[in-house]
Amino acid sequence: MSSSAGYGWSYVDQEAERRRQLRARLAAEAQRAENLRRAEARRAELRARLGELNEQAQGLRGEAGQLRRAYRTARVTVETVTVGAGADEAELTRAVERARAANARAAQELAEAVQDVWSAVLPEAVAEPERPRATRAEARRGAGEAKATAAAEAEAAAERARVEQADRVERVRSGALVEAQAVLDRDVPRCDPADLERVAGLVRALRSAATVPEVRATLTDLAALVQHSVGRRARDEERAELRAALTELVREAEPAERDRLLADLAAVEDPAFLRPAVEAAVARADARRNRVPVAAALAEVLRGRDYLVGEDFEDLLAAEGEVVVPFGDPDPGGAGAAGGGQAEGFEDGGEPPAAGYGLRLVLAPDRATLSTAVVRREDAGTGDAWQDEEQDESVQQWFCEEQLPAIEEGVRLQGVRLERTSAMAPGAMAAGTVPGGSWPQPPSAATPRRRGSRSKRSGATGATGAAAVRKPQERGRER
Repeated sequence: MSSSAGYGWSYVDQEAERRRQLRARLAAEAQRAENLRRAEARRAELRARLGELNEQAQGLRGEAGQLRRAYRTARVTVETVTVGAGADEAELTRAVERARAANARAAQELAEAVQDVWSAVLPEAVAEPERPRATRAEARRGAGEAKATAAAEAEAAAERARVEQADRVERVRSGALVEAQAVLDRDVPRCDPADLERVAGLVRALRSAATVPEVRATLTDLAALVQHSVGRRARDEERAELRAALTELVREAEPAERDRLLADLAAVEDPAFLRPAVEAAVARADARRNRVPVAAALAEVLRGRDYLVGEDFEDLLAAEGEVVVPFGDPDPGGAGAAGGGQAEGFEDGGEPPAAGYGLRLVLAPDRATLSTAVVRREDAGTGDAWQDEEQDESVQQWFCEEQLPAIEEGVRLQGVRLERTSAMAPGAMAAGTVPGGSWPQPPSAATPRRRGSRSKRSGATGATGAAAVRKPQERGRER
């Protein structure tokens, strides 16, 4: 047990908290809907691009048909790529890439067919005239021709090496294109749309790469760009949703902090860094707002236990953070003069063993903490320090054993969570004293309370009640 105790408290207005969470969730869902709208716009762009490519394919098909009918050329196949009405972004992206590649291939085949036609219809070259008989000078040049032949053979060997190298590059490039297509099919739909043009540029560069190192470097750049783009898009969408939720949540903070944090949320790149600041600001605002219901809960419990709680208790405790509630006097016949009032029938706890004592309650101004302590009116002592210490310990023991547990339980039943953080044993320290001029006034003798009565105006006299300690300067102003 303890003569004084400290608590951390929390009070949750369930309906207000539910509305707050719903607003934050609604803001996040609205941002998610915006992300989906942008994805739908991207799908519309892809579908329009696919339509353009199919129109181009139709034109190529017409040209190929005319050429075949006129010159009996080989058939040129032009593919038309179609997708279903419910195709997602991934399927549309793959269809656009397939249509673009098919059109490029058909255009190449058509160009080759046209070249073949022109080669066939050109007139044969004029027959080469008969060579005159070689002269002696020409014979003397025979040795030089042999050297030329050797050079030609060397050039042919070099050409073969170039062809082999080109074949090797083609094999490496074909494998790289297969790998790149797998990356595109898997990840391009999740890329940031702003990066898609760069992705397409790297694909074109890969198709035209002329050396093995160039192929490998381009494939590496493509994979890195896609991975970075996918990660950035996911991160940006997550940050946008969090920013929307925090923006809605911070509106519950006090105006000065709210305005500063709203500006910070709009400017910061990653709103996750501001989450602790937003939550702390809202918690501080909640603590200030919830001081009123916490004070009301304490008033209700103390009135229910027949403490002399006046009308201004809740306002003073919530606004000023400190009040004293008298216990009243144990002996209506004799101690009343010394204690300034009477406490008839304390609920389930008997009467205090001495007069002139009360309970000080302190609500911290900037955090959710409550402290309680037994105090004594300054002029209620016996004049003997030893007797005063014994009397203090006796009242503290009574309060801790017969009052404090029930007060704690009563406050919890009012919806306030209490967690005791500190305690002091009875007699460990003398009761604090309160000047007589600051001690709350007792109920009027003209309107005595009936035993067992727990009116909400218990202990009130006129416009003021026996509820709270006012600061001496305030009492001076009142006088």
